Amino acid sequence: MSRQLKTADVPRRRRPTDFAQAGSPFLQGRDDELGLIDRQLDRIDDGGSTVVVSGEPGIGKSALLDAARRRATDLGWRVLGMTGVAAEAHLPFAGLEQALRPLMARVEHLPPRQRAALLAAFGMRDDAAPPDMFLVALATLTLLTESATRKPILLVADDVQWLDQPTYDVLSFVARRLSSDPVILLAALRDGSNRSFGHAGAVRLRLSGLDETAAGQLLDAHAPDLPPELRRRYIAEASGNPLALLELPRSERAADAGDGPWLPLTERLERAFFGRASELPDATRSLLGIAAENDATSLHEILRAGDVLLGEPTGIEMLTPAISAKLIEVDGTEIKFRHPLIRSAIHQATDLVIRQKIHAALAAIIQDQPDRRVWHRAAATVVPDDELAAEHDRMAARAQRRGSVITAISALESAARLSSTAKARRHRYLQAAELAADLGQPELVERLLREVGADGQGQVAAARIGWIREMSQPPTINDPATIPALVEFAEQARLAGAKDLALNLLWRAGQHCWWSDASGAVRAGIFEAARRLETCATDSRQIAIAAYVGPLERGNDVYTKLRELSEKRTGDPAVARMLGSTANVIGAFHLGASFLGDSSAALREQGRLSDLARVLFAQAWAEMEIGDWMGAMREAEESVRFAEETGGTLWIAAATVVKAKLAGMQGDFEQSEIYATQAERLVLSVGASFLLALLQVARGVSAIGAGRHLEAYDHLRRLFDPVDPAFNSGVQFFGLADFVEAAASCGKGRAAHAVIEDIERRTAAAPVPWVAIMLAYGKALLAEPDDAEPIFHHGLGLAKEWPFLRGRLLLAYGGWLRRQRRAADARAPLRAARDIFDALGASPWSERARAELRASGESSGRRTEPIWERLTPQELQIAQLASEGLSNKEIGARLYLSHRTVGYHLHRIFPKLGITSRAGLHNALARRSGPAD
Repeated sequence: MSRQLKTADVPRRRRPTDFAQAGSPFLQGRDDELGLIDRQLDRIDDGGSTVVVSGEPGIGKSALLDAARRRATDLGWRVLGMTGVAAEAHLPFAGLEQALRPLMARVEHLPPRQRAALLAAFGMRDDAAPPDMFLVALATLTLLTESATRKPILLVADDVQWLDQPTYDVLSFVARRLSSDPVILLAALRDGSNRSFGHAGAVRLRLSGLDETAAGQLLDAHAPDLPPELRRRYIAEASGNPLALLELPRSERAADAGDGPWLPLTERLERAFFGRASELPDATRSLLGIAAENDATSLHEILRAGDVLLGEPTGIEMLTPAISAKLIEVDGTEIKFRHPLIRSAIHQATDLVIRQKIHAALAAIIQDQPDRRVWHRAAATVVPDDELAAEHDRMAARAQRRGSVITAISALESAARLSSTAKARRHRYLQAAELAADLGQPELVERLLREVGADGQGQVAAARIGWIREMSQPPTINDPATIPALVEFAEQARLAGAKDLALNLLWRAGQHCWWSDASGAVRAGIFEAARRLETCATDSRQIAIAAYVGPLERGNDVYTKLRELSEKRTGDPAVARMLGSTANVIGAFHLGASFLGDSSAALREQGRLSDLARVLFAQAWAEMEIGDWMGAMREAEESVRFAEETGGTLWIAAATVVKAKLAGMQGDFEQSEIYATQAERLVLSVGASFLLALLQVARGVSAIGAGRHLEAYDHLRRLFDPVDPAFNSGVQFFGLADFVEAAASCGKGRAAHAVIEDIERRTAAAPVPWVAIMLAYGKALLAEPDDAEPIFHHGLGLAKEWPFLRGRLLLAYGGWLRRQRRAADARAPLRAARDIFDALGASPWSERARAELRASGESSGRRTEPIWERLTPQELQIAQLASEGLSNKEIGARLYLSHRTVGYHLHRIFPKLGITSRAGLHNALARRSGPAD
């Protein structure tokens, strides 16, 4: 289906300038590649795209991008561009600022938080909280797509491998969201880079070498008088690389062409360029050296630094020889190397002492850009300098305010190297390691901690290192052996008076208990250690520790504290996340959904998508258990989307487990198993045993829905088998009701009784309501006929907030009444069960309720599918937000999509719901399912 998108005021397709007429030798033989770019431009009315061009140095990537620029300009497009430069990689958002400069007048029209984030990222305001990268990325997307409503945009990113990391991250975000907007992102990436760019839907274009005929034609056109033997040699050695075909004959003397050892083509080209530069006047070479080391392209800066370096005035005429030698171009007030290999060649051939003098000269003339000045000063310094180290501390703080943590880490590393004392050096490396841990980069953390060393560490420093190491690891390590070390670090911190650090360490130790099924003695030790800290009883970490080390044993006490805290809204999303996850751990899902909803709303507003992916999984599980299956699937889908974007494999797996369980409960058994298989593959790859346990619950309930009770029993008994990888005493009670039903249905009553007795023993006299309901359900299924009815009544009295469990209790109670020859009494609970299951969309249980009703003498029509079930989870989310009155722009900001993408989805939603405008959304979504009779 064509996207509902038209671009007014755009000239219709014409060919004022054929690509091939551009005259660049690098475009010779590139008709297919040029045609592909042209087709992308032609299809802009159907939406945007991302095109990634790759190839070796000199293959013609930049020439292809330049041709696309000219073509887009001829068509009346707005062309924006950025070019990665290795010397600028330390400047956060340098590439992004370069590209967005022509659009900055429109920044004032951005939503306030997006505007503040973008301006903070560019260092244009420092009165706001440090922006998250994803909020900067959303601001960029909004600015691009809003501007593209006037004329289409071609955004060109050359040498992506050298872009600063924040710009690269923003560009990756934008690339995934252009399918509905008149924006084309054209990116070029060098082969062999340690970066990969572009999402699965990107168009990929790898440039290979010219064929022998085209290579010969290019060589003959630019070096027509070569001897045949030398001509053959150049064609063979160039391997179709246009730059090599142009430069090797120009730079190598014929007599020397075959001399010396064989060198890789890139190195040989660099030598050729430097050979040409070495023949230039001394002053020209000095200015080229400055240009190669500078992290800007300002001609004025280069000439002023030349004055300092040479001790005499310099002028633009000194660059004329380099221009004539085709090494550089001067474009107005900027100087540019004609190819990155020229810059690289000059940098590598410049003596270290000369490079330091160049950096000192640049530092001397840069006055209004403190980060650049400090960076050049450091590059000119080889001895400790505490004043300069302090400047780097301030540089790191500025980088954090701009939202560039990786730049802050680099600045702190430089500060550490410049420190004159071991104490200052250790402190700065520890600061850098803490930031790296927040980024989730354990390899970087270990490298930084190795610099800290072991000498001179106090108890607090050792505990702090333990905490940093722990937080840098993915939260999935199934290794109870790590717990004693964390407890020991916590004790060291407590003795040194660092109670906050100690509590953090014990909280993490408690989480390990839940993840990896630690022994009872270990759990008790953690709880006792936390008690000794004598911190506030309502500290979220103290509550979480109690839940993680004893979800059943201490669940009721935790439940009481969570209920008290739920009445006082916390404004901290991290605290809300911790309390919500804690509620889930003990089975207080109604409280968990509330806390996690607060956390996800705040994280969404702040643009913290990595944390949001984790919270959305937990929120989805809570909503699933309290009967909001629409919300649960919506949250699970969004969790997967954000986790894929942020590299959160664990949360992709976790959210996919939720999707598997939901699909099984709704009767889509084939899709449930597809999700389960996907989740299992991911779970095994990250070693998350607690998710393996939750996966058995999902598979078990799906098998029960399909009527395969023995299969369900086989899945669910794994939770209770100590030698099974899915065994987890902290999670196993999540599958209690399902296990008992499966066991009772296939003659395994003894095993079911044993599990119930164990859960009752561990919960003491006061289980939380959800556990109490499951115990009642299990006991009622196993009870003797004379004992069952009061147990059913007890469970139903508790189950008002748990519709699926309540429906199952009603179904089991109605079936029991019918079997006791009380058919008339059975009909009311069976009708109630049917209506609950219809509302949830739990079709297998709906059909069972109908079958029981028929057996009791009452007919019941088929369930009518709610109209909203025709929508995908993302469509449903957009429809719900639109029905609440949010505009496309507001919905896009909420979901991190462009407003045109939202509009595209709405145009698909309307016909599915049988409506023609937003006005009909509220009524369409309000239609609930029910019996057709």
